[in-house]
Amino acid sequence: MLIVTLLMAAVIIVPLLLSGARRLVLRNGRPVWLRHLVLRTTTGGGNGAGAAVAELAAALNPNKRVEIEQRRTDQLIRHDSEAGAPPHAIVDLTAGRALIRSR
Repeated sequence: MLIVTLLMAAVIIVPLLLSGARRLVLRNGRPVWLRHLVLRTTTGGGNGAGAAVAELAAALNPNKRVEIEQRRTDQLIRHDSEAGAPPHAIVDLTAGRALIRSR
């Protein structure tokens, strides 16, 4: 049981603490040497704490897992208005007319 607790601490709590420390250093800008080190070594653009909390919630709630997978799928799928079946209505705004085809 102790090993499981230590593993959870290493996987969940440590990234939360590191993310909070990173945000604090970047927000305050002090110490300057640490701010420069953080900017050089991190890619930025994301909140590690938010991802860690979402994964923890997904482990406890199956609906959250489905939501996270749906977000990943939406990011990967290309959304084109030109893809798919041809439209049944054509609207030409320059000519001022609309053409509706029946099937």
